[in-house]
Amino acid sequence: MKRSLCSVSIMLAGVMLLGGCTAAPTVFEPQHKTETEVINITDGMFPQIIEKNVTYVQNEKDGAWTEESSEMTKWYIAPGFDISDSVWTVTTSDVSTLVTFLDDSYKGVSATLYIHFSPDSTDIETTANGDSSLDITLNTTGDFVFTSNGSKINFYDAAISKASVKPDGAVTLGVDLGNGMAGDIEVPASVKKCEWTDFLIAQSDTYIKTVPFEDLPEINVSSSTLANGIWDPKISNTEVGENISPELTWDAVDGATQYVVIMIDDAWLHMDVFTTETSLAEGAVGRGARGEQYVGPYPPKGTTHTYTVFVFALKDEMGKVPLAFDGGGNSISKIFDGLDVDVNGNSGNVLAYGRLDGNFTRK
Repeated sequence: MKRSLCSVSIMLAGVMLLGGCTAAPTVFEPQHKTETEVINITDGMFPQIIEKNVTYVQNEKDGAWTEESSEMTKWYIAPGFDISDSVWTVTTSDVSTLVTFLDDSYKGVSATLYIHFSPDSTDIETTANGDSSLDITLNTTGDFVFTSNGSKINFYDAAISKASVKPDGAVTLGVDLGNGMAGDIEVPASVKKCEWTDFLIAQSDTYIKTVPFEDLPEINVSSSTLANGIWDPKISNTEVGENISPELTWDAVDGATQYVVIMIDDAWLHMDVFTTETSLAEGAVGRGARGEQYVGPYPPKGTTHTYTVFVFALKDEMGKVPLAFDGGGNSISKIFDGLDVDVNGNSGNVLAYGRLDGNFTRK
């Protein structure tokens, strides 16, 4: 009996032991995956594309994937982008942080900078400097305009040698403005591309910003002697010009019996033409009598002036119009007031108008 009882005890103990055992927990091995990430950066002057291999890790079953590491594999300027002939502007509260080679007197001075890249601005070589900058070697020129507290400084044909682009879109431009002014211009990512008209206004000392007849119907005026808001130098009465009148074409206006064409530089009248045609050939007008006279731009050296052509479509013969050819004291408001009253004293004589702005710089 003792032997039987002992055997039963041993068997029961074995059963209890087996029944009380549990399997060891399975250890979750962290999971990894690598994906290609393409980042399009549109801020700043140069739109960029950065490609990275990003490795993610999952530390728990069904848990979130988190970034573990990343490696830049490609960095380049967006295909098809062309900075040539573009205009950019940026405003700063401290111009000394924008232009590194200015003296201490410029610290804390607010300013607006306009940059125009010349038509031949193309990237010669692009090199990624690790993940800190994308370096572009340039061999081009640009025009710079600084405006601050009502004053303005123009720099023409400044040499631009490099552009160092940061991942956030900021750019360091290596420039030589001449007269011993050379160094870096730090252009923030907040720089904005702007219209040619904005640049022309910024450059000009004489741009006519408002006119009293803006509510009238407007017609199109064009000229083959004007390109990107710049008059061909040959129309000027300077050492680089031929003093020949520009080609002009404008829309016909129903009911118009005459067109009056003027070119004015602020208050200085350079052309007055009375015609029934809707175009003027290049060189068609010289220094003649009233209604058929022209003299080309001749601003002071080192300045940029805007020479604006206005075309007025008249219903009937005009009355008395104040036109002081090749002289100051003219007023676009007074000229319009004179044209708007016909020879019989009736008002509303101007049916429509057209405007064409062009700058000329005497370097």
